[in-house]
Amino acid sequence: MSHYGKLSVADKLLLAANDLEQSGRKDFSAEDLVVAAWKKFPDVFGLSGHLDEKGQPMYPDSNRVFAEIMGSKPIRHRGLLTKVGNKMYQITEAGREYARSLNSTTAVPSESRVTKAGLDRRTIEALKKLLASKAVEKTKNNRPEDITFYDACAFWGISPMSSAIQMEGQISNLEKIVASARTALRGKAESSFGHGGPGFGVDDLRRLTEVQNLLLEKFKVELAVIRQRVDERKT
Repeated sequence: MSHYGKLSVADKLLLAANDLEQSGRKDFSAEDLVVAAWKKFPDVFGLSGHLDEKGQPMYPDSNRVFAEIMGSKPIRHRGLLTKVGNKMYQITEAGREYARSLNSTTAVPSESRVTKAGLDRRTIEALKKLLASKAVEKTKNNRPEDITFYDACAFWGISPMSSAIQMEGQISNLEKIVASARTALRGKAESSFGHGGPGFGVDDLRRLTEVQNLLLEKFKVELAVIRQRVDERKT
């Protein structure tokens, strides 16, 4: 694991989260991540003072992991990991892409998981959901004044009661989804989702960015309230 040596603590935790997803755990608990991080990087996420005969920590240090996934730590502030329930998490498309760039040994997605657009299925589903959102629909129908804050929340996958870190993470993740989709077009105007279904194009991606900018401006007062929620006591 010498190629991991210069990675930050947040980077190493992300790789552990990526391993959980690769093993089939789309949603995983904070405790799952504690164990996975300790197994992958025992020198970073192991409990000091309890070493085995090889000098490696015998137990995980849960506090080290919790400190990284709470509050304003980079792994969630940058939208790499998102909270989906009480102490339950998912790696985001932004996190998935960044993990691929960090981990040179990450396997290339199998053919069954890649669409004609060159995006993995979870990114495709996220993109389809964004394109079918009420905020996008109302914008396409020249009704931006009818967009509600609940439409905006649904667009980002948050709620009016979300924390600042959840909101910023989802906004960052949306930007990464759009960037990944734009890269997948490879200079083409449009691309298919595969299996004969509808696709997406440059105009769709431009609209998503425009909608996001519209919502950020239209609901800046409501978003400012969320940004004030900097204290997230529960993991």
